Amino acid sequence: MNLSKKDILIWLSHIGGVDHQVLSFMKNYFGSIEEIWTAESKHIFHCLHNHSIIASRMMKNRNIEFYEKAIREIERSHIHVITELDTNYPEKLRHIYRPPFVLYQRGKLNMAKPGIAIVGARKATPYGKWVAQKFAQELAAYHIGVISGLALGVDTASHQGALQKEGYTIAVLGCGLEQCYPASNQMLFNKIIESDGCILSEYAPGTPPLKHHFPMRNRIISALSDGVVIIEAGKRSGAMITVECGIDQGKEIYAVPGNINSGQSYGPNNLIQQGAKPLLEISNIIEDLEKIYRLESPQTAEQLERDLSEKEILVYKVIEENPVSIDAVINRTGIHISELSALLTILEIKGFITQLSGNTFTVSK
Repeated sequence: MNLSKKDILIWLSHIGGVDHQVLSFMKNYFGSIEEIWTAESKHIFHCLHNHSIIASRMMKNRNIEFYEKAIREIERSHIHVITELDTNYPEKLRHIYRPPFVLYQRGKLNMAKPGIAIVGARKATPYGKWVAQKFAQELAAYHIGVISGLALGVDTASHQGALQKEGYTIAVLGCGLEQCYPASNQMLFNKIIESDGCILSEYAPGTPPLKHHFPMRNRIISALSDGVVIIEAGKRSGAMITVECGIDQGKEIYAVPGNINSGQSYGPNNLIQQGAKPLLEISNIIEDLEKIYRLESPQTAEQLERDLSEKEILVYKVIEENPVSIDAVINRTGIHISELSALLTILEIKGFITQLSGNTFTVSK
């Protein structure tokens, strides 16, 4: 049975050790992805003469039974697969160091939103967690996604802060998505998915959370963002790897200053000395992002409930996500066209939305 190019990439991602570099070797050697599936074993071993263990794994598992078992696990775990061949593969990842050729996704991946990575110490102080949560909440109020790694400490506080304000958050893991790592964050893992956030990994289902996976996943955290915030990190913290990746990728680095007597402050304070932007309030980030994006002004739940009816809020929430047509609003809300037209007019008069060309609406600044 022949597999499609996408299927072959999914199969290869289940072969331990096959990364972008190994895949590039094989594509250059064989001339096409399809040839990797059909090539004689002697050619596989010749191509991967410096990676004989990987070649042996490939030949052992190059069969339809192995592939179908992998697909069953993907489906059982409600995982969506994106490959480098797909149009919805994130553009921000295409030109980074060793871009992942496959991404496994649970929840919704929304790359239309601006995003900020927040990283820091696993053993964060109460103050560090408070800062992470506070900034994540404030970013969420501006509809800016929060990207982190679901680790304990700063990562956890960042995801929680975004969710507390009904914001969007992406967690990038260093293992397969049929499991949560760390296990203690299972409730947060589930909450991110339930809240239309995203859990993402380049590692196939069944891949354990090995130590060397985490420095690699950090390049994805920084790449998906428009800037990296670091809060509390010791000299050898993994968060510093995320910052280094961000610098290599041309991202803006924001560092929260810390107590000079604390080892946890070494990373941020040292980065500030080297030219990173001191992050004292969220406006430091907002001012930079407004040069790139048209940011939405925060609308608190209290404001909406005070100024709008229940149906007006329903319509506003749909338009708030992205500029949409009347037909799209009807499909999302089920409100009849005659009633919807009146609601849209009221929202315009109240200054919450603006009509664009072609019966399309967007939120007002």
